[in-house]
Amino acid sequence: MFDSKYLYSVTRTRVLETRLLDRTKIERMVDVKNAEDVIKVLSETDYGTSISEMRDIYDYESILLKETVKTYAYIREVSPEPELTNIFLLKYDIHNLKVLLKSMLLGEENDYLLMHIGTIPVTKLKEAVKERDFKSLHPRVAEGVVDILNSFESQPDPQYIDLILDKSLYNAMYEMAAKFKNNFLREYLSNQIDLINIKSFVRIKAVGYGRDYLSKVIIKNGNISLDFFDRNFDEPVDILSDKLLSTKYHKVIEEGLESYAATKTLTRFEKLADDFIFEIAKRGKYIAFGIEPLVGYIMAKENEVKIIRIIMVGKINQIPNELIRERLRDVYV
Repeated sequence: MFDSKYLYSVTRTRVLETRLLDRTKIERMVDVKNAEDVIKVLSETDYGTSISEMRDIYDYESILLKETVKTYAYIREVSPEPELTNIFLLKYDIHNLKVLLKSMLLGEENDYLLMHIGTIPVTKLKEAVKERDFKSLHPRVAEGVVDILNSFESQPDPQYIDLILDKSLYNAMYEMAAKFKNNFLREYLSNQIDLINIKSFVRIKAVGYGRDYLSKVIIKNGNISLDFFDRNFDEPVDILSDKLLSTKYHKVIEEGLESYAATKTLTRFEKLADDFIFEIAKRGKYIAFGIEPLVGYIMAKENEVKIIRIIMVGKINQIPNELIRERLRDVYV
C-alpha cells in the first residue's frame, strides 16, 4: 500500500542501499591474507573515512560502532515515525543492562563492554542500576530487571540475566510495534520470538533447570505457545525437529540442532536463525513506500557490521577461510 509520508525517507534510503557491501566485496575480504588487507578493502567503501582514524587493526570495533551510530542517526533524521528507531535501538539498552547487572551481581568490572548507543545514556543506566530506580526504563524492561534482582540469589547464573532480559526486550519491542498496526513488523517480531524461544528451551534443558523455569523465559506473542514447550519439556531436544516439522522453521531447527548435538554450541542455529529473520527484513527491497524499507536498511547495516566483525575476528585469529565463510550471514544486496 502506498504511504506518501514515507516518500522522502524511502527515496533517500534507496540511494544508500546501493552503497551496502555486496557479496563480491565480502568474498574479497574473506580471500585476502590478513586483517590488514581486509581494512584495505573496506577503505574503498563508505567505511573509508572512519578507517583513516583507526589506531591499529584491533580498533575495528570502534569503526563498526561509528557506522551503527551513523545508521540510526540517519533513520532518526528521515523517519516520519521516529518511535520506530527506538524499537530497534532498545536492544542496546538491554546489552548495557546485561553488562551492568553482571558487573554488580558478580563483582566484575566490565565497563569496556558498554555501548554508547541506545535509547538511554549509559550514565543514566548506571545510575538506575546503582539506585535501583527503574522509572526511566520501558515498563517491561523494568519488570525484568526487578525479577533478576529479586531472584539472583537463588539463581546465581549469568545466563539467567540474559534469558530474562531477552524476554523483557521482545515483550517491550512487540508492545511498541503494536501501535503501528503493521503486519510486516508483527511477523518480523513474532518469528524472531519463536526462534529465540526455541534457543532458550535448549539452553534451559542444557543447564538443567526445571519445568517451572519455562514460564519465566518463554516470550509471548510468538506463533509457538508456551504450552508446546511445556508439553515437550521431558522429550529429548532433538525431538523438536519432528514436532515442528510442519513449521516454517523446520530447516533452521533440523540443521541447527544437528550441529548442537555434535558441538554442544548453538552457533550454527544462531546463524541459520539470523538468515531466516533477515529474509523477512529483505522484503523491504520490494516495498515501494512504507516502514519496510527503513526496517530493511537498519537490518542490512547491522548485518553488514556483523559480517565485517566475523571476518576481522577470523583473520586476526588465523581461522581458515572455509570456516569464516560458514559463519557469514546472508547479504541484503
